[in-house]
Amino acid sequence: MLPLFETRSPLSGPALVSSPYAVYGGPLAADGEAHAALLAKLAAMVADGKLRFAELRCAALPTPPADGGFAALPGSDLYATFVRELPSDPEECLAVIPRKSRATTRQARDKHGLDFGEAPEALAAFHRLFVLNKQRLGSPAFSRDWFADALRMGRRRARLHVVTKEGKVVVAVLSFLWGGTWNPYYSGSLPEADRLGASNFAYWQLMRQASLEGFRRFDFGRSRAGTGPFHFKRNMGFEPAPLPYRWLLGPGEVVPEVNPGNAKFDLPRKVIAALPQSLARAAGPLLMRLVP
Repeated sequence: MLPLFETRSPLSGPALVSSPYAVYGGPLAADGEAHAALLAKLAAMVADGKLRFAELRCAALPTPPADGGFAALPGSDLYATFVRELPSDPEECLAVIPRKSRATTRQARDKHGLDFGEAPEALAAFHRLFVLNKQRLGSPAFSRDWFADALRMGRRRARLHVVTKEGKVVVAVLSFLWGGTWNPYYSGSLPEADRLGASNFAYWQLMRQASLEGFRRFDFGRSRAGTGPFHFKRNMGFEPAPLPYRWLLGPGEVVPEVNPGNAKFDLPRKVIAALPQSLARAAGPLLMRLVP
């Protein structure tokens, strides 16, 4: 099995992506023969469709045939994912956080009086914070309806939690749940969240909630190497595991660099960061259609 979506973005041209707007995708193959058949079919699709490339967002590569298969395709070490096993006792989740971050987490609870809870009704507050964070990075954001659709999957698959101080939402996190894995996928926060240790507090409480409900793994999601989120996750006790993304390229093509680290996007980032937030909320969904 190989999930593929055709995209025709001005940023990347005609291409296949597995899977857009997601951090994991790629092939599933039970043996070398299936692996080779998937790769051959993919190559034919790229050639027949005159596509620039196929991007495979692999969480892991299947065991390759003798010639290397998908593993031999051009790759990138730009992204890493952060996953760890959860303690069976929710009260042990604080102990897995390294000492310095653990102290910040305790201060958020004891000194700053932060509260945590599930709040599907806080979608509007979550979306404001999500857009605010994206705008600080100079990136477009999804619409509020995008997240409303996600929450309609129900509590077994999508959950929204908030951290508040005196009733004001300072951090909000939308998590996706699958099998025994809890994945905090989208988040937003106020600028003062760092001073309050609110993000540390939020993810400690999410780990605790996941453990309480019997989830065994906490998937902190992907981050670009060397970025603030990458270091934050390490400081919370998670070790990076490189994501083995692969590209099957059309004739004369090179691995595309459609990511925030590309200097070609400096001007658009500055424009987005300078927009009034109301305009950023309105323009974000339109701009997201350009992102494969």
